Amino acid sequence: MQSSPKQRNAPAALNLLWVIDVDYSTRHHHGAMLRYLNYSRQLMAAGHRVHFMVQSDPADSQREREFFDQLKRDGTFTDFFECTYLYPRWKNRLATLSIFPALGNRWLASEQAAVASYCRELVRNLDIDLCILSNRELFFLAARFVGALPTIIDFCDCFTLYRMREIKLLWKNRNFIELLASLRQLAESYLKERYYSRTADANIAVSPVDKHTFDKINGQPGKNHVLLNGVSSPKSASKIEKATGRLIFSGNMNFPPNYESAIWFIDRILPSVLRAHPETEFVVAGANPVPQLLERANKNVRVTGFVEDMASEIAASSLYVAPMIMGGGFKNKVVEALISGTYVAATPMAVEFLGPEAVSQMLVGDSAESLAAHIVHFLSHPEEFDARLAALHAMVAREFSWEHRTAELLEIVEQVLRARSLADRRQPALTLPLK
Repeated sequence: MQSSPKQRNAPAALNLLWVIDVDYSTRHHHGAMLRYLNYSRQLMAAGHRVHFMVQSDPADSQREREFFDQLKRDGTFTDFFECTYLYPRWKNRLATLSIFPALGNRWLASEQAAVASYCRELVRNLDIDLCILSNRELFFLAARFVGALPTIIDFCDCFTLYRMREIKLLWKNRNFIELLASLRQLAESYLKERYYSRTADANIAVSPVDKHTFDKINGQPGKNHVLLNGVSSPKSASKIEKATGRLIFSGNMNFPPNYESAIWFIDRILPSVLRAHPETEFVVAGANPVPQLLERANKNVRVTGFVEDMASEIAASSLYVAPMIMGGGFKNKVVEALISGTYVAATPMAVEFLGPEAVSQMLVGDSAESLAAHIVHFLSHPEEFDARLAALHAMVAREFSWEHRTAELLEIVEQVLRARSLADRRQPALTLPLK
């Protein structure tokens, strides 16, 4: 398939194929889903067409279709398509044990071919200009399309960074059994991210620290870009009365960075806070809480499970705490708290995606003791922080709007198309292979 005139000229209206993965358990609260759906809405509003391709789970296909049919009716995207990627367990086991992505893909080549063929058909029928890959299980498509279809991999979080931080925490906790498993996963993440990030035309990371790690992994910093998430202003946050002495932390609570951080806060920080303010309540809000969290619930600790209106839950709290001790660079929860009008106390890892001016306006503690002291001071004199919160709220509303971020995404897309156009003029047109 020759590069189309649209690819050469990067027109105002683009046809994009976005290969996504979906976590239905958290519905719209998952950071990745927020990213896909909000960017798609803004791209549609700007006159572009966004076609989602979803890896279908046959056991959950009905709920999946209902979910996406409703979003399509709401005008969130142009259309969606389903693909099934199934493989024998023994083949997947061999692919996993091989560690090297190219070798693993050879074990699964026949299963991958069906998905690639379907995707090529969509590209032709929909006249696709560019493909964005966000589903890690389908990253093999980047290697299948190399040289034929402009492709961006939206890694979002860097798993190599995630594993390095996990290993550091496991070593500190002397958890040597899980440490061995994490070391192997680190090697696998590094090799996959190195291989695929070198294959795509461009790579997107969700924070500067994630991009910095990709720069080291693939040695091609010019191909790596930062695209932060945005945030939507809640309609009713300003009308919600805050509960005095109520702290909140939110997220998907079977995700290790979230529940490990919540447990660390409950065990290491909350006792000091309660000695100064015995009436304090700590709310852990989010779907799928693990048993270790549930067993810590008491009169001062409330574990909610899934919350339908998280923005209101955060807006009703006096202080948002982000005690992150592992995980990637961007924290949706921090900007969600600020746009909801709730001040933030955090560890350095929770705010590393923000600039130094914004960080200086927050309560940041680099140890359990310093973070506890910050929280105690806030609960004693919350009015002292009103001006800081107002400034932070204005900064988030200005710099983290989805409109602002979408302009950055389009610049990355058009940069890739311009580079492709230049390459096409320098060499004979490549064709998209049929097999």
